[in-house]
Amino acid sequence: MNSLAPAARLGARLTWLWRHRQGFGEGSRADQPRILVDVSAIIRHDAQTGIQRVVRAVWSELQRRDGQGFQLIPVYATHSHGYCYAPVGFLDCRLEPRQAEPVRARAGDKFLGLDLSAHVMPKWRQQLRAWRKHGATVHLVVYDLLPILRPQWFNSKASAHFHDWFSVLAQEADQAICISKQVSRDLRDLLRKRAPRSTLSIVNMELSGDIANSRPSEGICQEVSDLLDRLRIRPAILMVGTIEPRKAYDTALAAFDYLWCERGGEAPDLVIIGKAGWKTKALQQRIRSHPEHKKRLHWLDGVTDEGLSRLYEACRGLFMASHGEGFGLPLAEAMVQRRYVLARDLPVFREQNLPNVLFFKDDRPDRLGEQLMHLTRVGPLSSSPNFAQRTWSHSVDVLLTNLAIQQTDATPTTVSQTAL
Repeated sequence: MNSLAPAARLGARLTWLWRHRQGFGEGSRADQPRILVDVSAIIRHDAQTGIQRVVRAVWSELQRRDGQGFQLIPVYATHSHGYCYAPVGFLDCRLEPRQAEPVRARAGDKFLGLDLSAHVMPKWRQQLRAWRKHGATVHLVVYDLLPILRPQWFNSKASAHFHDWFSVLAQEADQAICISKQVSRDLRDLLRKRAPRSTLSIVNMELSGDIANSRPSEGICQEVSDLLDRLRIRPAILMVGTIEPRKAYDTALAAFDYLWCERGGEAPDLVIIGKAGWKTKALQQRIRSHPEHKKRLHWLDGVTDEGLSRLYEACRGLFMASHGEGFGLPLAEAMVQRRYVLARDLPVFREQNLPNVLFFKDDRPDRLGEQLMHLTRVGPLSSSPNFAQRTWSHSVDVLLTNLAIQQTDATPTTVSQTAL
């Protein structure tokens, strides 16, 4: 029975596409272009990772400007149906099963693939093609290309989904909006090798680290509260990110083991904020069974944005040992909190040109341990006037320019009832 499930799901998708094939487009052009924002992942589950913070921040800033030169429409797809209108308040309400209405695109519409929905979007590429035939354009945000460039860091299913998504990007999209120059370079290289005939336009979008203006999730759980009490009298270094191979938590743990052994009570605590990920089962067990677990080693996997902000404030600095990133959002978040960062010397981190980042190249526990001790002592960063420009408002200014949308000062309008 299970062996027939994939064929049944494919049949259901094809049936949905056939049933709605005549309803994917409209002939008229509205006075204002519509931005059809893909929220397919976050509408189902906000995993509270960096990408979700970006999605919430950009959506909220776009919503604040709705009606000022464009109309904002949230859309989503699932495994069983293509892109349909989403409730405008999708961040505040639970998505209830209902008869979802397919999106009818028209000339001038801009589909913005803001959410990372590599597991869903490729299933509905025929719908994207239909929209483009009706005069809409497709713009996809590219957070990184690591599942293709470094497949050993990811599970096979995630890599397969991402390869399918890359095919959609190269063949069905009009524009790629990359979150760093490094991602842009990676994308150009991949297109030359895998899709040399692609006409995809590549632009960049700057990100902010301002958690307070990213529509943050709220609340402080007891575990975070207890930890904050401890950090009032104990120095600590923070790490933020999913427990997965590229994040190099094994390197960090080796360095802290060295410090706890050699430096005793003056060595800082290690605070890890991140979900349990893939290909790290042994490492996760090593953390949970570590003699310092819940003493000087703290792993919290369900922290709100409010809790994360408080921990940035409470810790002496941030440690970013990752072997690869599309941007490195925690570096920017630490900058907002005026905390120094010790980061692996990667071009994508250098690109941010942040005054709060110190770099390391040597993974040996003793060398890295000494740099972590220095990070513990440096204290908070003085404010940086240049960084004040890196707000989510500025990010959306750049985004709208990339989308060729001219903003107006008109009073925001109410979103169409078709999106409710």
